[in-house]
Amino acid sequence: MTTEEEISIRPDLAENLQRTWANLARPGAKWTGAQRLAIAAEARRARDRALPGSDLPGPATEASRLLAVNPAAARRSWVEALVAAGLDHESYVELLGVVGRLVAVDTFYEALGLPPRPLPAPVAGEPSGEISAQARPGRGWVPMVGGTSITQALSLIPSENAELARFHGPMYLTFEEMSDPTIAKGLTRPQMEVVASRTSALNECFY
Repeated sequence: MTTEEEISIRPDLAENLQRTWANLARPGAKWTGAQRLAIAAEARRARDRALPGSDLPGPATEASRLLAVNPAAARRSWVEALVAAGLDHESYVELLGVVGRLVAVDTFYEALGLPPRPLPAPVAGEPSGEISAQARPGRGWVPMVGGTSITQALSLIPSENAELARFHGPMYLTFEEMSDPTIAKGLTRPQMEVVASRTSALNECFY
């Protein structure tokens, strides 16, 4: 099997992957570092078609697994049922951020023929409790800042929304670059969008 040392990963991508992995292990707004890694591990178990194996609350386990393997099945009513079962919007948004980045990194490694990157050791500490006071319910399934937008999807938790923005640029385009039809990063913008459109179709992304 190919090893990471045998592949030359673009420096900004390599830095992004390293930062993202460190971020998974640190306490967030609602979850400890150990809990965030338990969410990531549960997502991986679902992708490996293994049975649940964490000490997470039931709704968190369910959310981690479904978002990792079948996010197209998520619906507003499902999110509302999770909240009714005790997984508040804030905890769900942070969980969504963790699972989304974990799956993106795992898929990147898989595409390169690499084994999954081992999860890091958890960083001690308590969750910050930092929640956006400006987030409001709207057309989205969770409260957001400034209206319903993909760039604001995690804005209920400022640290998660900031990490999404940092992660998005090296892996695709920065939010600012998305408005530039002439930008090229190895591929031209039209070529990027062909890949993105096909990927979205396969993943049943309705955005």
